[in-house]
Amino acid sequence: KTIAITVDAPIESNGLTVELAIDEMVGEIIQVEGIIGPSLVNKDGFYLIDETGVIAVLVNDSSVWEGLAIGQKVVVEGKRDKFNSGNNGYGVTCLTSATILVNYYGNHEYSTASFITNKTLDDFYALDANQDHSTEVYVAKGKIVIQETNYYSNIKLEYPNGKQITLYSSSANQYNWLKAYAGQEVTLELAPCNWNSKNYYAGCVLAVVLEDGTKVYNTLNFDTYNK
Repeated sequence: KTIAITVDAPIESNGLTVELAIDEMVGEIIQVEGIIGPSLVNKDGFYLIDETGVIAVLVNDSSVWEGLAIGQKVVVEGKRDKFNSGNNGYGVTCLTSATILVNYYGNHEYSTASFITNKTLDDFYALDANQDHSTEVYVAKGKIVIQETNYYSNIKLEYPNGKQITLYSSSANQYNWLKAYAGQEVTLELAPCNWNSKNYYAGCVLAVVLEDGTKVYNTLNFDTYNK
C-alpha cells in the first residue's frame, strides 16, 4: 500500500521572552514564547510563563483552546495590551486577541524563577493598585474561606490578622477545586489582578502547593473548553 506523506516546514517565529513582552509598547502585535500556565478566572485565557516572568493571555476565539494543556511550550501572537475597564488602579498588563502561532506540545513544568517567595499575604493586601503588579506571582500561605448564601457565593483568602483577599470570580463555583481546602491554611501561587479597575488588587490562584511539593493547578478554562 502506498501512502502519500506531506511534511510542512516549521513556522518561523521570533518569540520574545515574557520579560521583553512586558516591556513592549501597548498596542504592538508581538510573538511571545513560553510555557502555558494555569487558567485565568472569569476571563478567557491563561498565564504564559518562562524563566523571566508571567503575563496574562486573553483569547477571543474558543477554537484556540482545542488541544491546549498546561505545560505545553508555545509561541503566542497577540496585542500587548493594558486591560483597564475603569479609572481606578493600574489594571492588568496582558496580551489580548491572542492566538497560538506554534505549539511544540510537551509536558513542561513552568518556571517559578520569577515568583516572589519572601512576602506574605499581608504584603499582597498592601499592594498599591495604581502600580503594575499584575505580572507578579506570590507564593504564600493563606486560609481558604468560602461564603455561600441562597443568592451568591464568594471565595476569599484569609491570613492570621483576619484580613481577607478577594479572589476575582463571578462565584465561588469557579473555584470548585479549592473547596476541598475550605477552612485550611495552604500554600498558594497567587497572581494579583485588577480586571475591573478597583482601588485594590484581587487574586487569581494558579495552584495550591501541597506539603510534598505536588501542585494542584487551576484548570478552569481548560476543563470548560476541552470537555
